[in-house]
Amino acid sequence: MGKKSSSEKLVIAAASAGAAVGAAYLAVGNAIFNKTMSKKSIAKKMDEKKNEYDGITKEGMEWFDSASPAKVKIVTPRGGYVHGEIILADEPSDVWVIVIHGYTGSPRRMGSFGKKFHEMGYNCLFPYLCGHGASESNYVTMGWNDRIDIKAWIDYIINENANAKIVLFGLSMGAATVMMTTGEPLESNVVCAIEDCGYTSVWDECRANMKDVYGLPTFPFLSAARSATMLRAGYDMKKASCIEQVSRSVTPTLFIHGDKDDFVPFWMQERVYRAAACDKEKLVIPGAPHAEASTVDPEKYWSTVDKFIKKYL
Repeated sequence: MGKKSSSEKLVIAAASAGAAVGAAYLAVGNAIFNKTMSKKSIAKKMDEKKNEYDGITKEGMEWFDSASPAKVKIVTPRGGYVHGEIILADEPSDVWVIVIHGYTGSPRRMGSFGKKFHEMGYNCLFPYLCGHGASESNYVTMGWNDRIDIKAWIDYIINENANAKIVLFGLSMGAATVMMTTGEPLESNVVCAIEDCGYTSVWDECRANMKDVYGLPTFPFLSAARSATMLRAGYDMKKASCIEQVSRSVTPTLFIHGDKDDFVPFWMQERVYRAAACDKEKLVIPGAPHAEASTVDPEKYWSTVDKFIKKYL
């Protein structure tokens, strides 16, 4: 065989370099995905912060434990089981609140919210989102696949009580899950929704935190993470959009945000609020950082939530 020409050598070198760049691109994407979306990573983060909580959160967890919630699992249309915990009202009630935790959260850590709804006389269902706790999913889906599971939980409640009036409530990633769910066709039993500090889209949220969390520029690293997410978790960060979902929503929604939130930036509230096609209200809590609106001004927060729910019951 004769010697390769200079042009052939250049082609081979370019192909080798391209393959190396492609491999590096995928490696970076997988590294970001593993740190952010894998159940193993989430479990580690949850363990690291298991003793990090304020007095209100501690009181809520103690209430949750003392209520001895019933564990329940149902089949999801996505395949397999999803898990949750239920705390019934002290007196029979047709009102159910689906209380949805955030990233690295859990039903137990949502106890302070559940306690308030319980005091209002409502039943509470606390689902585990994908990649968290009792979830059988290996990956976090930031609300996108979870919206299908929440619909399954809605059906479960209606099967238990055909007269059920269902409220969707979520914090942070749970709030995004609420908004994503309202963009789907829902049974009329779902009377209203409350989202507290949810993001505009998974892509926007990751982009907003890329530098602080990873110390990396958005380009090209976030695109690499997007590719890894599509390959491994089966969803697209850009298509996982709360803005698109609320633009189709007919579920009355209360949008809550603290104006000092720099994790899910405050500007995101206005974007989702303006996009929402449903009946809507907005609550801004001055001085509240991420996910702390209810602790910074609990009186204003809970009076607004209470009034909003009762408006649609």
